[in-house]
Amino acid sequence: MKLSHWLFIFITCALLGALGAYLYVSVSKPQLMPPQLRIATLKQPCTILLLGTDVVYSDSGRKLKADKDAFTGRSDTILVGRLDPIANTLRVISIPRDTVVDIPGNGSQKINAANALGGPTLAVSTVSQFLDTPIEHYVVLNVHGLVDLVNELGGITVEVPKKMQYMDWTAKLKIDLEPGVHTLTGNQAMGFVRFRHDALGDIGRVQRQEIFLRAVLDKALKPESWRHIPRLMEIAQQYISTDLTVPQMMEMANFVRGVPKSNQLLTMMPGSFSPSGDWAVSQSDVRRMVSRLMGANFIETTRDDIRIVIGNSSSTEGMGFKLARILGSKGYKNVIVQKRMLELSDPVKRTRIIAQKANPEDAGLVKADLGNIGDVVNASVGDIESSVTIIIGDDLASKILSSEAAQSSQEGRAESASGAGSGQPVTGAVTH
Repeated sequence: MKLSHWLFIFITCALLGALGAYLYVSVSKPQLMPPQLRIATLKQPCTILLLGTDVVYSDSGRKLKADKDAFTGRSDTILVGRLDPIANTLRVISIPRDTVVDIPGNGSQKINAANALGGPTLAVSTVSQFLDTPIEHYVVLNVHGLVDLVNELGGITVEVPKKMQYMDWTAKLKIDLEPGVHTLTGNQAMGFVRFRHDALGDIGRVQRQEIFLRAVLDKALKPESWRHIPRLMEIAQQYISTDLTVPQMMEMANFVRGVPKSNQLLTMMPGSFSPSGDWAVSQSDVRRMVSRLMGANFIETTRDDIRIVIGNSSSTEGMGFKLARILGSKGYKNVIVQKRMLELSDPVKRTRIIAQKANPEDAGLVKADLGNIGDVVNASVGDIESSVTIIIGDDLASKILSSEAAQSSQEGRAESASGAGSGQPVTGAVTH
C-alpha cells in the first residue's frame, strides 16, 4: 500500500477518534469541556427570574378548587439566576418571599405579591427594580409541577436536617419527614421545600430550597438523567409559564449541567427580621449581592472580620470547642459554637465549610487554615448570622484528635527529658 494511503487512513482514524472523544465528553462529562465547544449550549450570559407559585383556587360551585394550571399565585420561591458561559459559572440569589419592596403601581408590599398583582411582567419589573439590574427572561413553575418533575427523575436525594411534620391544608399536603439522608418522592419534595413551621419560618424554607436546588443540580450532572429530557419537556409545557422557547431552554439546561460544582454559587439575600416579622434588606447588601451575581470577587476580608459558627456533627463529642480554640489560635476573633445546630440521624463523614453570604473566599481561607480538610459549600444553608458555618465531620474530628495525640506525646517526651536531666520525677507521673 502506498504511503499516501497509509497517511489518509491515519488521518481519518485520528479525526474519528477526536470526534468520538468530543461526543463522549460532551454527553457524559460536559464540565470538562469549555462552554464554547459544547453542543447546543448557551453562548451569551443571561439573567433569569424563576418563580415558584403558590396554589391558586378557582370557584367550583359550592367550594373552591385548586387550579393546577394557574400561574398567577403569590410566589413562594423567588430565584434570580445568572448563567455565564464566558466564565462558565452559575450564580443564583434566593430572595425571601417576605422581603418588603416597592411594587410599581402598588406601593410597598412583600415581594411575593408582585406575581399575583400583575403576573410575571410585574414580577420581573419589581425584582429588576429592587436589584437595579436587568432581567432578560422569566420562568414560572406551578407548585404541582414539582411533583411530576421529581417523580420523572426517580426522586431527589437530600439530607433532611430535622423532623418535619405538618399538615399543609393550603396545598392539601401532609408533610412527614424524618431527619437523615432520603431520596424524596415528588410529594415529599414538595413538602420539603414548602415546610416553614420552625423557628426561622420562611428563611428556613429558603435554606431548604437551596439544599433541594443543589441536589437537583447534582443529579442533573449525571448522564443517566438526560434520557428523561423528552418527558421533562412535556411536563414543563404543562406546569411552566415562560417567555423562553423550547430550544432556548434546552441550551440553558445543557449549559447548566456542564458547570462544575465549584463554579455554582447559591445564596440567600442577606437581611434581618423586622419587628413585623418581614425580611428587611439594606441597599448595601443588595449592591454587594448583585456584584457577586455578576461575577465580582471580594478578597479584602481578614480573619478578624469573619464570623464563624461551628456545629459538631461528627461521631466524637466535644469537637466544637476544640475547633474553636484552634481557630482562635489562628487569629479568628468571632467564633461561636452551637451545640445543637443540626439534628441529623447519622454522623457526617466529610466536613462542610459553608459560605453563608456569597463569600467563597472567606470559606476558602477557613478551609486552608483547617489543613484543606472538608468541602466548601457555596449556599446559604448554615447559620443565618454567620459569615462561615463549619459543620464538623469525622474527617476533621480525626485530624484534631491526631494532632492532640501528637502534641501530647511530644510534650510527654519533653517532660521526660526535663525530669531525667534534673533528677526529679516528672510532674503528674505515677510512681510505684
